[in-house]
Amino acid sequence: MLLAMDVGGTNIRYHLVDTIHNKTILSETKNTSTTPLIPLIEELISQYSIKKIAIAYAGQVNSGTILSSPNIQVDEPNIADYFAKNFNIPLAIENDLKSAALAEYEYWGCSGTMVVASIGTGFGAAIVEDGKLLRGSHNLAGEIGHIPFRYSEIPCGCGNHYCIEASASGKALERWIEYYSLPTSNSPLTTLKEANNPQADTILQNFHDGLIYAIATTISLLNPDIIVLGGGVIHKNRYLLEMIESQIDRYALPASTKETKILLSELKDAPLRGSLLLH
Repeated sequence: MLLAMDVGGTNIRYHLVDTIHNKTILSETKNTSTTPLIPLIEELISQYSIKKIAIAYAGQVNSGTILSSPNIQVDEPNIADYFAKNFNIPLAIENDLKSAALAEYEYWGCSGTMVVASIGTGFGAAIVEDGKLLRGSHNLAGEIGHIPFRYSEIPCGCGNHYCIEASASGKALERWIEYYSLPTSNSPLTTLKEANNPQADTILQNFHDGLIYAIATTISLLNPDIIVLGGGVIHKNRYLLEMIESQIDRYALPASTKETKILLSELKDAPLRGSLLLH
């Protein structure tokens, strides 16, 4: 039995999969803030014959260890060692976006290089080449939100003032709207479009330019076959895909954009699906 989990800042979603018959026998969702992860897994182990655990995790992880997780209480950073020593069960844990990238790679039938970029609260990416994640020396490859861009009076969450994420992310839009005390609407982008003032126009322009610049830089550096765009900001504002496609040559090496497909993610459960591919 394989326990596959998607541990996010809001919810923990998990499947119990009978790997012999390729059948999901249990599928549940728990609230992250009220459901400690370690006791939940231990309870499931006591009830089912679990042989492997795979986790897509909303945080930075490396070699079975949780390095940081801004939105989740971490009770046991060395989670893989914990379950190996106490239960003799192998546990694979990966950043949720990297897990999602594995699922997207399989879904789109890619055989070369794919970049999966998520524009939601933050702005990150994961890279898959020939079916394997490109990790970097500390499993931090793909942090395109921290490509240097324009100076931002409001710093990025990492503390720097030049990160793209300080201009082009859901959190950045919210912080700039608060900074200028703009009246809020249904969404940050709608708020900026309806504000009709110079500050709002500048925020919106920086957001658009930063988004295009990040994707263009990624194309110039990696020359991927496919870029898949996901995250709440993209899915709620689908005009952004057309904008990126029409203006990508402003920043990217023109020759590198000709064969690259830019697609919108069609998977709703990509991190969970990707966790099934970790073992």
